[in-house]
Amino acid sequence: MAKSIKKNFIYNLIYQVMMLVSPLVVTPYVSRVLGVDTVGLYSYADSMAAYFVLVAVLGTSTYGQRAIGYVQDDKEGRSRAFWDIFLLRLLTSSVTLGAYVGYAFLFARENLVITLIFSLNVINVMFDITWFMQGMEEFGKTALRSILFRFACIAAIFLFVKDAGDLPLYTVFMTASTVLGNLSLWLYLPKYLVRVKGVHPFHDFKSVIMLFIPTIATQIYTVLDKSMIGWFSDGYQENGYYEQAEKIVKIALTAVTALGIVMIPRISSTYKAGDMERVKYYLYNSYRYVWMMAIPIMFGFISIASVFTPIYYGPGYEKCATLLPIFSVLLIMIGLSNVNGMQYFVPIGKEKILTLTVTVGAVVNFALNLALIPFFASLGASIASVIAEFAVTLTGFIYIRKTKQFPLRPIFTCSWRYWIAGLAMGGTLFGLKYCMPIALWSLIVLIGAGIAIYFVLLLALRDPFLIDLIKKGVGLLRRNKPDPVPAEAQEEPQQDENETDKK
Repeated sequence: MAKSIKKNFIYNLIYQVMMLVSPLVVTPYVSRVLGVDTVGLYSYADSMAAYFVLVAVLGTSTYGQRAIGYVQDDKEGRSRAFWDIFLLRLLTSSVTLGAYVGYAFLFARENLVITLIFSLNVINVMFDITWFMQGMEEFGKTALRSILFRFACIAAIFLFVKDAGDLPLYTVFMTASTVLGNLSLWLYLPKYLVRVKGVHPFHDFKSVIMLFIPTIATQIYTVLDKSMIGWFSDGYQENGYYEQAEKIVKIALTAVTALGIVMIPRISSTYKAGDMERVKYYLYNSYRYVWMMAIPIMFGFISIASVFTPIYYGPGYEKCATLLPIFSVLLIMIGLSNVNGMQYFVPIGKEKILTLTVTVGAVVNFALNLALIPFFASLGASIASVIAEFAVTLTGFIYIRKTKQFPLRPIFTCSWRYWIAGLAMGGTLFGLKYCMPIALWSLIVLIGAGIAIYFVLLLALRDPFLIDLIKKGVGLLRRNKPDPVPAEAQEEPQQDENETDKK
C-alpha cells in the first residue's frame, strides 16, 4: 500500500525532533546544574562510545531501509530481509559490546562508570528496528514511541538530576530511554512478518560494507572533532562549548533533513520502477525544501546568537555566541549533501560516490582539525567542520553535473526568494536586538518576529512552494490525487506530493 509522503514527512519530523527534544528542553537546565566541565566530560565519553556504535551498526541502517523499501509489498521478501539484517546487527553488536567493555576497563578507568553506562548505546543497536519501520514507511509508529519515551526522559532529568554529581543518572536517562523506545517497536512486528527458512545474514555483506565506509568517513568529521578537542585541550571546558553549540544547531538540522529519511524508500521504489522523471521531481522538491528551511534558521542564529547564548545556556558559555553563527552554515551544507547522498546516491545504488564525497570531507576535516584545534580549540573544530561539509556538498554536485542525469541550475535558481527573505529577516533582527534588553521575553519576541517576517516576505514574493504547502494544509487541493510529474525538470516543482493511499 502506498503511503502518504506528506503524512510520513510530518511523522518523521515529529520523530526526529523528539529524538532531540530532550537535549533541547533540558539544555538550559543541564548546562546550569552540571556546569561546562561536566557537560564536556559527557560529550567526550559519548564521542568515544560513538565509534563502537558505528562498528556495531556497520551500514545496516541505510541498507536496511533501502532493502525493505524494495520489498514493501512482498511479505515473505521483507520477512527474509528483516531477519537477515537483524541477525547481522545482533552478531556485530555482540562482538562490539565485548570490545567496548574491554576499552572501558583498560583505557577509561578515570571515568569508568560513565563509560560503562554508555554501553547501552551499543546494546541499543541489537534491538533497534527503526530501519525496518522506516523502510515500510510506517513513520507514525516510530514517532509515537519517541514522544512517549522522550517525555519520560525529560521528566526524569528534571526530577533527579540536581548537580554535577548526578552525571551518571543523566547519562542513564539519555541512553536508556532510547533503548526502551526501540524495544517497544517489537510489539508491531507480528503484523509485518511471516515465518521464513534459510536466513543468510551475510548474503549481501558487500553492500553493507559499501554503506559502512561512508559512515566511517562521516564519523571522522562529526565525532572525531569532540575527541580531538579532548585530546588537545586541558580539561573538558572546550568540549562543553562545542557540545552545546553544535547540539542546538543539530536540533535545528532535524527540521532541515526531516524529508530525507521519508524519501529514501519512496525514491528507491520509484527508481526501481524505472520512473526517472518522478525521481527528479522528488529530488527538486527536496532541494527546495532544504533552502526554505535552512536559510532562515541560519540567519536567525547569526543575528541573535549574542542574545540567545546567555539566556539559553546561562553563565559560563559565552564562547557559544561565537560558535553558533559558524555552526549555522552547516544547515545549508548538510541539508544539500543529504539530498545528494541519502536521497539520490543511495536509492540508485551509487554507494561508491557517496563514499567518495564523505571521504573527501573526512580528509579535509582531519587535516584542518590537526592544524586548528591545538591553537583555537572548539573554534578551530567548528571552522573545520563547516569547510569539510562544504567539500562533501561540492564533490556531490560535481559528480551529478558530470553524469548529466538532471540539471543543477534549477537547484540553485529556485532559492532566490529564500535568500531575499532570509537576508531581510536577519538584518531586521540584528538591528532590533540592540533596542531590547537581554531577557527571555526579548528572545521570544525576536524569534517570533523572525518567523513572521520571513514567511510574510515569502508570501509577498509569491513563493509557489510555500503557497502550495499552505493550500494542502487547509485542504484546498483534492486528496488522493497522484503526483503529477513534469515533462522535464522544472525550476519550481509545486505539484501535490501526497501519494494515493491505495493498494
